[in-house]
Amino acid sequence: MLTDAIAPGLLLAAPPLGDSNFGRSVVLMAQHGEQGALGWIVNGKEIVEVRQLLRDAGLTPQGMTLPDTPSYRGVARVGGPVSPRSAWLLYRRAPRFEHEGQMDLSDRWAATGARDLVEAISRGEGPQEFRLLLGYAGWAPGQLEAEISAGAWMPAPLDESLVFGEDVDDLWQKAYQQLIGVSPFAFSGLKPGLA
Repeated sequence: MLTDAIAPGLLLAAPPLGDSNFGRSVVLMAQHGEQGALGWIVNGKEIVEVRQLLRDAGLTPQGMTLPDTPSYRGVARVGGPVSPRSAWLLYRRAPRFEHEGQMDLSDRWAATGARDLVEAISRGEGPQEFRLLLGYAGWAPGQLEAEISAGAWMPAPLDESLVFGEDVDDLWQKAYQQLIGVSPFAFSGLKPGLA
């Protein structure tokens, strides 16, 4: 039986996973235990620039200009197939943004689905370093353990520099190479992007 050591941590989709929701995914795990597991695909499908998403959702007040920072210029992504309309923030922790419902990922990063923090970001008043994801990945009790045992996922330690770095496009390849020690393409004859 697996322990809670998977969360916080990463799950790397095994090559090839064969699931259109999770192929070449890196999932940031926030919770794992007897009740099941929860996390977010941090390299999921791009949706739209964060600033535009907040404006289009009617959350940004009329005429307000949001900060011109990497977080706001960044792209909101699909965080998973469960509750695709739910908004989740992965954000740099700061005392003024600490709240009871947050999920601590590390000493420096936390996650939340709290609407008030999403609304604060839409007014430029929230954390300045964040990722915005829609939806999440969830597993029923015992489901994730069975998938790992079947070889669908490879647990890995959380590496903040990979997960919260600016280059998300090569995240799976870099995380796999860091975990295994070789490129996932070293023996397959495939080129990146063709797996």
